Amino acid sequence: MGKSYGVIEWAETTGNPLTVFTSRRELYGQYTQWCEEMGLSFLSLPAFQHDCETMGEDLPLEEQVNEVYESGISGAEIHENARQYFGRPLPCQQQGKCRYMERREFDPENYDVLIGHYLQAHNRDYLEDRYVAIDEFPGDAYFFEPTHNDATRAISNYLDAEDALPFENWKDLIRRRNNSEYEDEVREWVSDLGFYSHRDTRLLLQRKPGFHAHAPLLTHAGLEFDLLDNEWETATLGAGRRAVRSPEDEWTVLIPPPLYASESVIALDGTPTVTKWRLALGGDWIEHEKVLESDTEKREYLRNVLGLEIKQTDAGSKPHQSGKHINTKSDGALLEGIYEREGTHPAVITSKQAQEQYDSSMVHQFIEGAEHYGNLKGSNKFAETRVGAVIGSPHPPENEAVKRWGALDGRAVERKERNDGQPTRGEGLEFQWPGNKLFQDVVEKEVLQAVMRFGRTPSKGEKGATVYVHTSRLPEWVTPDEALEVDTWSDGMEEVVNALRRSESWPDGELTNKEIAADTSVGTKQVGELMKELDEEGYVTHRRGGRGNAYHWSDVRLAEFTEFGQVE
Repeated sequence: MGKSYGVIEWAETTGNPLTVFTSRRELYGQYTQWCEEMGLSFLSLPAFQHDCETMGEDLPLEEQVNEVYESGISGAEIHENARQYFGRPLPCQQQGKCRYMERREFDPENYDVLIGHYLQAHNRDYLEDRYVAIDEFPGDAYFFEPTHNDATRAISNYLDAEDALPFENWKDLIRRRNNSEYEDEVREWVSDLGFYSHRDTRLLLQRKPGFHAHAPLLTHAGLEFDLLDNEWETATLGAGRRAVRSPEDEWTVLIPPPLYASESVIALDGTPTVTKWRLALGGDWIEHEKVLESDTEKREYLRNVLGLEIKQTDAGSKPHQSGKHINTKSDGALLEGIYEREGTHPAVITSKQAQEQYDSSMVHQFIEGAEHYGNLKGSNKFAETRVGAVIGSPHPPENEAVKRWGALDGRAVERKERNDGQPTRGEGLEFQWPGNKLFQDVVEKEVLQAVMRFGRTPSKGEKGATVYVHTSRLPEWVTPDEALEVDTWSDGMEEVVNALRRSESWPDGELTNKEIAADTSVGTKQVGELMKELDEEGYVTHRRGGRGNAYHWSDVRLAEFTEFGQVE
């Protein structure tokens, strides 16, 4: 629907200052092009790890700088206090001011449009007195995920230096946090935590092993954790911040940006899960504006506006994420069938694991470009591709995709059970509320987003694309234009065809079932059945005659016999 273009057009029409946050630096170029076309002044926001010359150059201090940065200290603070951290200026400061620090010296008021990454929304200077567009769901951009050891070590170090709390270390906090004797001290400490005071930036402590700037926030989480029925722990930390801890002691802290500082915010997402948006942006204030109200409108949009023709196979869910359920023969048969039907090899979107298996097998010869699900957000790689295939469905670990987001929302989410007491699985997989919506967000909606990556841009008088979907994981409202069956050749069929190709009497002569069977491990009767299949498909023909009125097989087009199977 041109939603990304639309916000730039809105900025030009209204004259209001706009900040756009997105995921990929290559998308910055698209935004800057639109700004140039509309005569808007713009700036791509400075980024520490992209613009600082010390980073990415294998310079002596790079590893140390990374360690400090990963402890929660900002790039600006690192530059300003380099002597305290490293005993000398950074390499990027040797010949004058660092490019990153120079790029930070600008007045946002001088630009119609600022363009940056989701994480840069934490800087209030890029928000105040400006309108904000967040292009696509930011995912885990606002997650802080320390290991259990890192989190508890940071908490213990913080408690050792913090006199306002009566606990000596992490274990002491866990053991005594609910003691009524300390209730007033804990309540007073928590009430003093503001949006920024949850960070500890004391230089005196930063050189201490295990220091982390988010130690106060982690300490707050330790005080607030409540146990859910599925053994996850959850804590609400104020200002939209939340923390969860898995049964395996994996921590996730959600720290939304201070979007309240902006004039207003629009979140752009063609297939949104509102619960996750609300959590990620830190408030209940989100209003969901549907552009397409009904399933009929959505189907018309796919067919008539995007020009997509969707052909779906009977493959089942095909969860490819783990790499355990990849069937290269079935996938190869589909790709061969697409070539037979369309006269061109398709571009493919699948899992990273499947892509790797295709590259190491004969399947890759039937693919004209490939991409994996994890690299799709904002991608226009296949914008002018007219024939595509989406193979298999993403299936990330349930702890990350379902249970963690449920816990962030304060809910215990588990798989539902079947009548026999076993957990649901496969196409019958179901979760407790709101697990189904969370699961669909990373499965069905991701498959649909993959379909919509093809043919987005008209070219040479064409628009849209024909997309083959080799998984059942499309949203229920999507009605495929054609249903297909993918059949792979049996081992016996492959033996028979190889025997025919090896025979000196083929393709110019004739062979009987008995003669073919003699060069295979397949019985004569089964050879006859397999040859009849080849006859029905037009690969061979036959005559009857001689002793026992035997079948005599001859070639029609066996050279065109596909390697993996066929599509019907």
